[in-house]
Formats: sequence, C-alpha cells, structure tokens
Amino acid sequence: MRVIWLWLALVALALSITIGCNKSPVPSPTGITPPQTQAVAQGGSKVYKLGVFSDLTTTNLWTLYGSGPDNTVWNLYVLAGGHPSLYGYSDQRFDWIPSLAEGFPTPLKEETFQGRTVWTAEVTLKKGVQWSDGKDVTGDDFVFTAATVQDLQLTSNWVSIVDPEFFDHAEALGPHRLKVAFKKKPGLSIWQFGIAFMPIMSKAYWEPVVAEAKKQGDLPAIQKALFSHAPQNEPTAGGFAFKRREKGAFAEKVKNPGYYFAGSVVTEYENGAYVEAKPGVYSFSAYGEPSGAKALEYTTGPFVDGVIFSIYGNQESAVLALKKGEIDFLLNPNGVQRGLLEQLQGQPGIATIENAANSYRYLGFNFRRAPMDQKAFRQAVALLIDKEFITRTVLQGAAIPAYGYVPPGNVFWHQPKIPEPGKDLNRADRVAQAVQTLKAAGFTWETEPRMGRDGSFVEVRGKGLRMPNGELVPDMELLAPSAGYDPLRATFAIWIERWLSEVGIPVRANLTGFNVIVERINNPNGFDMWMLGWSLTNYPDYLEAFFHSRHAVADGLNRGGYANPEYDRLASQLLVETDMQQAKQIAGQLQLFLAEDLPYVVLYTSPVLEAYRSDRLKFPYTDTLDGIQDLSGMTTAVVVE
Repeated sequence: MRVIWLWLALVALALSITIGCNKSPVPSPTGITPPQTQAVAQGGSKVYKLGVFSDLTTTNLWTLYGSGPDNTVWNLYVLAGGHPSLYGYSDQRFDWIPSLAEGFPTPLKEETFQGRTVWTAEVTLKKGVQWSDGKDVTGDDFVFTAATVQDLQLTSNWVSIVDPEFFDHAEALGPHRLKVAFKKKPGLSIWQFGIAFMPIMSKAYWEPVVAEAKKQGDLPAIQKALFSHAPQNEPTAGGFAFKRREKGAFAEKVKNPGYYFAGSVVTEYENGAYVEAKPGVYSFSAYGEPSGAKALEYTTGPFVDGVIFSIYGNQESAVLALKKGEIDFLLNPNGVQRGLLEQLQGQPGIATIENAANSYRYLGFNFRRAPMDQKAFRQAVALLIDKEFITRTVLQGAAIPAYGYVPPGNVFWHQPKIPEPGKDLNRADRVAQAVQTLKAAGFTWETEPRMGRDGSFVEVRGKGLRMPNGELVPDMELLAPSAGYDPLRATFAIWIERWLSEVGIPVRANLTGFNVIVERINNPNGFDMWMLGWSLTNYPDYLEAFFHSRHAVADGLNRGGYANPEYDRLASQLLVETDMQQAKQIAGQLQLFLAEDLPYVVLYTSPVLEAYRSDRLKFPYTDTLDGIQDLSGMTTAVVVE
C-alpha cells in the first residue's frame, strides 16, 4: 500500500542509502564501540544499536501486512528492507524512482487477454540482483507475490497494495522482463504508488509454504496457516537479513555480503535531476539534466556488520541507555518526548535534531455503535475538545493542534479551507455550541449542563443524556495509549474524558498498551472510541484506504466502519485518476467530506524529535520529513570504531 503509516520506512530502507555529503553538515564520529556491543556481535564486529519500545509479534512479512494486530511500526522497524520493490522514493525530495526496476515502465496500453480487455505496462528489471541464497531476483518472484495476495484474498495492507478491483494478473516475459495487467485503467495510487511499491517475496522459499497452507481447507484456515509460519533463514535481497530474536529483550539482523546496491552512488541536483550509478553495474538518471549545484550525494552501504534492536519499557530507560552509550539511536514513531530531549541537549557525544512530521494523532469513532453513528454526536465531541488549550497550556508546545486529514506540511495535497470546529472558542461557547448541536439532532438531558458565571467551568454537570430515540446514551470507553508509551495522547484522553463527562456524555478513558488497542479495534464490535495515529505517505491515497466502506472489514484499515456512498464514489475516482491536478481536486473534496462527517477528530501533530550518539554515528543527512528514523536502522548509518 501506498498509504500505511509504516510505508515510508519500508521504502526508505529498501532504497538502502548511506553516507555522503549534505548541505546540513553532520558531526563526525570519534568514539569507541562500548564493550557490550562486542559481547552481542561475535568477533568484535561493528554493530548499530537501536532502542525500541515494543517487542516483535511476527517475523513473517505476509503477517505484518496482512494481520491487523501485527500491522505495527515495531514489527516494520525490524523486518523492513529485506524485500525489494520495483520502485521507491528518492531521499529528501521523494522523487518516484526505480529500485529493482531498471528504468521507468512503458506507458499503459489497452489490449485483449483471454477474451477480456486489460490495461498493461511492462517493466525491465535490473540483472544481477540476488537473494541471499544466491538465486536471482526475477519477474517470477513478483508474479508469485502478487498472485499469492490475489489467490489467498489477503486483506489489511495487502488489499491496498494489490487492489483486487484493479489488479488482473502479472506475467514474467523472461527472467528480467515483467508485464503487469489491470482490469481497468489504473490511477497513480494503484500503479505508480501502489503495486509498484509492493514488497517482493522469494518464490523459491515461500512457494512450498503457500502450497502447504492451501491444504488447510477454507480460506481463513489457509490465511492463518500462512500467517502462522515462522520463517527460518528466509532469503533477503536487502542490506541486512533477520538473524534471531530473544523475546522481550532484543532482535538482531546481520549484513548481507551480496547486497546488490552496495557501493552505488546517488546524486541529487538542485535543478531537480536525479542520478544513481554503480560503476560497471548500472546507471540511471531522470528529472532533468544532471548539472549545476548538488543538493545531496551519498554512497550506499551497509557500513556495519549487524543491527541490534533492544527493547525498553519506556522512554526514560531508553534515554538513560543512550546517555550511557548502550544504544546509538532511539526508534519511536512519536519521536523523543520534548522533556527528555532537553535532558539530552548539550550532552557530550549526543546530537539532537528536529524535523517536520507527515502524520497526525486522532480520535476515532466506531460507526457500528450508537451514538457514534450520529454526525451530531461526533460534531459535538469535536467542539468540546480544546486542542489549543492542551497543546499550548498543558503540553507547553510539545504538540501542534491539527484539524485536516492531510497535514498542512504536505502543501500540494492539503485542503486549506478545511473547517476547524471550536478553534479559538472559550469554554462557555464550546459547551453552548455542543449542547445546541446535540439538541438540534434530538438529544435531550434529564439535567442539561450549565456553565458558571465566568464561563470557565461547568457549574451544573449534564446528566441523563438520551439519544433521539429516547434511549440513554450508554457508557462508552475511549482506548488510548498509556503515559509510558505516549504521554501526549494519554493527556489528551484524560482531558477528553473530563470535557465529555461534564456535559453528560459518559466516557471513560482506558489508558492501555499499544498492542492491546490494535487488537481491540481489529474486532468490529469490540470498541467504542479509540485514539491512535498515522504516519502518512506523500500521495494521499490513504483518504481512500482509511475511509472507503470497502475497507470496513476485518483487518481493513477503515476500523471505524465509516460509510458514505458519495465519499466512496469520489475516493474511487482518486484511485483511477492519472492526472496530478485532477487528483489534487478530488483529494481536496474528500478532505471537505471528512471534515463534515468526522469519522476521526484529528487532534494534533508534533515535530519529530530525535537523538543519537554523534560520537559513534554519522548519517548522509539529518533534515528530512518525518526524521531520520526511517533511515536509521539499515544501510544509512556509519559506525566508526
């Protein structure tokens, strides 16, 4: 999928970039590897040490993309980068560039296949790319992967990568020539930013596993068998291969000595040109004449022998480990808490950085349950949440209020005319508007809430709130991450519970584990409201994937079950649109729809704050959307002994 909050990490790691020069200089390392690294990595190898905050739940990439509870960034941090894709993004600029592909695909053309009309494009693959078992990566691997997704009807992220409404079939025209066929003309998100980004699995390894799974009977049993498989020595085509894990302690990856892209040089020019070349192996250039000033240049690694992902229970303990030199970098999609980052600033051997985030945190509603299924209720909730108060007063600027479904930083796709319910209203006006919104929709109270004289507090709490059908509003649960995992969302949840309870909306905040929330919302009838977040891609086809009714299924990304036929129609258009300007207009209309219907209340975004051991590491650059953590775990880091 183009969309998932975890996709950019996969793409960046798959591109396998490493060291070089950048307009923003990075401190050069001078330190020595701590003794504990020598103990973990045999022979005193150079090891990149990362801190994470949640254990692996799978080492199977089919499961990572296909099973809702396992679709987590923590699994991705460890598993990403081992499976090639046809295309990816360039660094910093996010140009669409070839990865396994030799160049750009042929233009789409209409033709007849077995008596039906299909749209096809052909791709030539690079020669010499090998899996770690010595076998070539070929078109057959791509065909096998796409066919497995199709035949086993895999859902969750897979259904958006290999979209069954569009994908027809793929065929290998030879070891390094591939044809991809679609049932109808695919748009940007389906082809260029969709299946072209699909992680490709080794046919030689997985074909017997899939064949065995197919013996299990019905489709759910087959899927379960595939997802339950624990890979042993699965071939990789990335810079590193998964080696082992110690449950609750760490996971380890080791260098792939046959990595095809090692030693290649990437150069990006200020005029927009892109060049990638490995002397005597391959060369590619696009987007203009490669001349003039260089914006970025780097050489591909890996430059370390292994990567260790150590698990910590909270950020405090991980920050302490960073201070002591036990780890080199903290991996966290939320970044480092600002208070903890301040403790690290100025520390010898530690660098801190700040980047804009292409993400947001949100409150979601389960449309399958009343009163969440009523627009007036959702609008009232949005009015009652004072994002500015929490971010500016309570959190002291650690977060930024957000309203839109495409972040403002994604300038081309953001809809600037998005409504901002409640913004800059005082407490009295918020309560008054929320009460009026509910009353206009037929809600009633036994005791209607009333504000105090100065308008700063609710003098009389609402009681006995009834829905338009006369039934009492039931007690509801708001699932949110605990303070140990994310104090910002925990703070929002506590205040939301307070504000809603004051006006008679019976909500209890349940601050719990991240994996617990993911598991609960995977059951369509197992939750009321929840609070999570998305890291987003540049192309906003997530507007379709998160909210089209076809994804409101088990393991689908539309966890709340939002369904609006007119929205579905527009979202479907986004998937088939091939013109960038037309796609922009559709995306803007979709954002306005969502702002009215409110399947989410978008709460806030925050800058990505990161810290690393600058006395041991250097990176090709540190200024990039969403931070360097998307690059930090694989071939970008240089550890100097």
